[in-house]
Amino acid sequence: MSITLYFSKININSHILEVYEDKKKRDEILKLVFLNLKEGISYKKENLKYIENGETYTYNADYKLNKIIKMNDNTIVGNVIKTSYLFANKINEETGEVTKIPIENSEMIEFFFDVYKEVIVYYRTNRFGYTEFPEAFKEFINICMSSKQEEYNFEVSVLREGLKVEDIEKELKRIGRLETLKIEIIPPNPDDELLDGIQENGEEFITGVKEGNVTYTSTAFESKDSRGLNLDAKIIKKELNKINNIHSKLTDEKATRNGYVTVEATNKNGRFYSTNNSKPIKDKLEVKPSTITEYAVLCKQKIVSLINSLN
Repeated sequence: MSITLYFSKININSHILEVYEDKKKRDEILKLVFLNLKEGISYKKENLKYIENGETYTYNADYKLNKIIKMNDNTIVGNVIKTSYLFANKINEETGEVTKIPIENSEMIEFFFDVYKEVIVYYRTNRFGYTEFPEAFKEFINICMSSKQEEYNFEVSVLREGLKVEDIEKELKRIGRLETLKIEIIPPNPDDELLDGIQENGEEFITGVKEGNVTYTSTAFESKDSRGLNLDAKIIKKELNKINNIHSKLTDEKATRNGYVTVEATNKNGRFYSTNNSKPIKDKLEVKPSTITEYAVLCKQKIVSLINSLN
């Protein structure tokens, strides 16, 4: 049986400005991630929702890191277990009345994490989705990298097909009569080429976030006018163009693909748009590996192929 693979990007957030100053800092932080990520780390998420047969159900879920194996090449393989409750039908044979009863259900996803490449490979299950997994993994990393001495913060996002600014604008205009528009940017986690460029010349955006110790920016627009927001207005164009001007060595496609930029909007009819809904980058294993070691080897090859294809 084949399995579809998804990819997520790890982004250092809290200490990224230090990385801009000293390239060695990135490897120091990632080494701590490799050392600190251990099995047994867990957390609970409450008030999750799912819809079945037109009914909406609220439930809690427990997430746990399990069977972590650390390789000699600074990669990690293991699995994440999600335990929650499904609601099943119970019929009273005398009255015919149907009631819902909770039944415990566990789902498991195996993952491969190339720490220094900052990429995770994983698959999905019926009740543990490809967008839910990186949210869980972000919690694990932030838990294991927090201490009384120092607290690190990371973002984890699905690697998606990159979008150009003009493509985003076209889609926003297509859904029309926008009531809200939000543009979020986090400082990029640079590869060596981009980091060299930043250290030579941070340019306006990077210089600005360094001066302000800024690790996240968000600009929001809202219009109660029946015509909605005018996307051609200078005030909005200026913010959208920031996606192209994070740094001259960083394209808009790479910024959206790696999760450095998120654009969200709603129109007057309540229709929602998000760059986080663009197509995820996927690959496939024709046969699911029989061992976790074989899975790790194949996933490592997939990451190398992915990076080569994106460069």
